[in-house]
Amino acid sequence: MSKLPVILAGSLLAALTQLAFAQTGMTTTNSSDPAYTDQSRLNQTKDPYIKKRVATKKARDEYKSDKAAAKEQYKDEKADAKAEYKAAKKDAKETRKEELKENGR
Repeated sequence: MSKLPVILAGSLLAALTQLAFAQTGMTTTNSSDPAYTDQSRLNQTKDPYIKKRVATKKARDEYKSDKAAAKEQYKDEKADAKAEYKAAKKDAKETRKEELKENGR
């Protein structure tokens, strides 16, 4: 039973070592290399899935911009209504004070 933690630690170390070596073997593509061509750009006009994805992104961006504009307009209208309410409330308070003074209270 005392050898079990040593065996587990050893197998964990071996697995991590293999994982590290597997990651270092990856190569990156060089976009300045003339032999390199970006296939996603070439297929953008032909592939229906890419067309749908592009159209969906465009629609989503348009919706977000419209929503942000509507939200700003709502905030402005709400601020104007709040200012109007406060002004009406202040005017009513002053009118009430004047009426109370006239009535002798």
